[in-house]
Amino acid sequence: MATVPAIDARIRRYFLFQVLWSFELWHPFWTLWLLQNLRNDFFSATLVDVVFWVVGLLFAMPAGALADRYGRKPALVFGIVLWNVGVILFGLAGSLPAFALANAAWAFGAAFLFSCGSAYLYDTLAEGGQERRYPREVSRAALLGFLATAAGCAIGGIVVSATRSFQVSLLLNVVTGMAAIGTALTFREPAVHRLPASNLLAQIRTGLRITRENRQIVFLILFQVVVGIVTYVMAFFRAPYMQALVAGDFVFLGLAFAGFFAIAAAAGMSFEKILNRLGETGALVLTFLLVFPPFAAVYTVSLGIFSPGVALLFGVLTQICFYIIWGLESPVVTTIINRRVLSSERATVLAVSTFFTTLAIAIMEPIVGLLAAKYDLAVGLTILAAIMAVPSAYAVVAYRAAGTKARLSSAVPTSAKR
Repeated sequence: MATVPAIDARIRRYFLFQVLWSFELWHPFWTLWLLQNLRNDFFSATLVDVVFWVVGLLFAMPAGALADRYGRKPALVFGIVLWNVGVILFGLAGSLPAFALANAAWAFGAAFLFSCGSAYLYDTLAEGGQERRYPREVSRAALLGFLATAAGCAIGGIVVSATRSFQVSLLLNVVTGMAAIGTALTFREPAVHRLPASNLLAQIRTGLRITRENRQIVFLILFQVVVGIVTYVMAFFRAPYMQALVAGDFVFLGLAFAGFFAIAAAAGMSFEKILNRLGETGALVLTFLLVFPPFAAVYTVSLGIFSPGVALLFGVLTQICFYIIWGLESPVVTTIINRRVLSSERATVLAVSTFFTTLAIAIMEPIVGLLAAKYDLAVGLTILAAIMAVPSAYAVVAYRAAGTKARLSSAVPTSAKR
């Protein structure tokens, strides 16, 4: 069994990787760079972004299966290299095909990072028999990652204001990107027992079977899919929405995003306390309440009935709710899944969740873009939220019912079950 100091040192190195990966100067400005080159065509911009999700869709489960078969470290290294290649290509792009190519590379890397990061952290702890530390450590990882993004946004606002270029914020990513790659190369593969399937397709089938057989995971994925649609589409359109409110002040825009991510960091750090106090179902209910009601305020602000100062205040307050979700959602979902899945299928099952979320976003995002282009951005977002609220509420209720049924079933003696 690994010693505690050795595990702690490896966890700190993972935290450093998270900080370097998350230091995003470009975060408030990548959508604005895309729209600038596409002449503010919302629909075309969503089509470019759909390339990201379609590629992610195609590689989500294979990436998770490869991570389960060949290791967490190679998957993370491969993922962070392609992620950074995608960011740089996006910064060099100037046409729709070039943006699409950049997004394809970006998504290929994301497929490995999204399916493998939490699995690497959990398995590293499991190597030392310290799985119970996972909620606390994933909270710390979220805290540091979001604080790094907050710092990047603030500095990015200054850089864009000084250079008057959205492009620079993307190209400067090469500095921290190379440092993140170097850090990932120093990782040590977790020494935990894994018995992967005989081949890649069998690994994917095993992950799908395990997902299907656990009804709580099924309803959790449904919940994540529905919430993921709403929060991501809001995130995609957040920059133009906020830019209109701050009237083109890029320093203020960067600081606003920095404040949002600081809120997400606080939420991520509070995750363990929230989970312990509310339980798994309670955490999902809190997520639901933070996601859907704020869209009423988004729509109200769009009506133009408030003064600019009041509109800015309401606009910022609605976005705070979404960033609290960003801090909570991933720790909640990965903790629930990691508790229920063995290491040999962990990344694959996490990838199944990513696959269905990606599929839903790829379908719904262009629809919102079309509504935004034809009517109004806030109208499209509000319609999406109203529709998605129904299956989201159902998923929470069904998740709780499935958990209750599973507990009752396990409490019945074997002879009684016969």
